[in-house]
Amino acid sequence: MTCPLHPVLAGIAALSLAGAANASVVTFDDLPVSGNNIFTFVSSGGFDFNGGHFHIIDTPDSRIVGNGTQFLGAEAAGGLGKAVTMTQAGGGLFSLDGLDVAELWRAGEPLNDFYQVSLTGNQFGGGVLSMLIELDGVADGPGGANDFQTIALGGWTNLMSVTITGVNAVGGFGDYSIDNLLVNVVPEPGTYALMLAGLGLVGFMARRRIS
Repeated sequence: MTCPLHPVLAGIAALSLAGAANASVVTFDDLPVSGNNIFTFVSSGGFDFNGGHFHIIDTPDSRIVGNGTQFLGAEAAGGLGKAVTMTQAGGGLFSLDGLDVAELWRAGEPLNDFYQVSLTGNQFGGGVLSMLIELDGVADGPGGANDFQTIALGGWTNLMSVTITGVNAVGGFGDYSIDNLLVNVVPEPGTYALMLAGLGLVGFMARRRIS
């Protein structure tokens, strides 16, 4: 006869499983101020971002969008713009539950070259996820209208990487900005093994106590 877990022990088991993924937000605010410098790589919030040409926007500029915090902005820049790929620092799986996206340049700026943001998620085991986000063109800089659109994602789990690129109206690389990426980090297999071993011990103790 199988004995149920004691209610307290069952609660502990549920909490352990709930903690299997660690939620956090990548904000880029942990990076040093560079004066909107050009980067090809940054590491922020436990994640690496690799690309050919992007900026960490950390200094006010009357020409660009704003949300009061630091964010990553990519631009076409005369053909220099490249996709940015996001991976967990040191490797490992993660989920992406949402992010904020925007144009890079304010409305009316002649440098504007935006239309969509394309997301491609590469999953462990070979699955590929994709999404196109339409940019709304609302960009008046700090204050006033909300320049960034908040996008919720569902099912973007077991990810090895996410590639983010801009698309302009003619299908070329387009400008975009991203911020506040909602992520869940999946523990390494060794961590799972320890957790499951602990739950097995909890179940064994419960059965001995009940029998």
